[in-house]
Amino acid sequence: MQRVIGLDISSSNIGYSVLEYTDTSIKLITYGVIKPPKDSNILTRLIKTKFLILEILEKNQPDYIAIEDIIQFMKHKSSAKTVITLAVFNRMIGLVSYEFLNKPPTMLAVMTIRSLIRFKTKIVKEDIPNIIEQHLNIKFPWIMKTNKKTKLQEINVQSYDLADSIAVGLAFILKQRKNKKLAP
Repeated sequence: MQRVIGLDISSSNIGYSVLEYTDTSIKLITYGVIKPPKDSNILTRLIKTKFLILEILEKNQPDYIAIEDIIQFMKHKSSAKTVITLAVFNRMIGLVSYEFLNKPPTMLAVMTIRSLIRFKTKIVKEDIPNIIEQHLNIKFPWIMKTNKKTKLQEINVQSYDLADSIAVGLAFILKQRKNKKLAP
């Protein structure tokens, strides 16, 4: 069995998943969302986040690490400040991953991830949990929260960070399998 950790990184939530796989099977081992600290300057936040990531890596001992690469521009969605902060967190975790494995992590673009895991032509973020269910034959592990006004349970947005981390790991495995089939 091989083991990959998939990471979906932002400065507010970092989704992670651990998948074990062979040429014929894929199993979701563990997953979660960590929240980088918000309470201090950027360098303190980065070092605290580094130790959170190292804890996950040391506990799960991956053979590979796959990271959703940064999107450099999203019209009407992200300010320059947001993109810069995201890039700093993304690259810091990329460096931590490199040091841990003694090789670079695999950086996967959002469109590459979606094209590798898709069952239909066009995918939106909200489709990812259902796609994961189909690929892994599991019930997606939604993260729920209680609405303060209605007191009803609703989906926490962290669920989509979790879904993206699983999709990153899954795309890594599918890409590896595809490349193996193409090799002479």
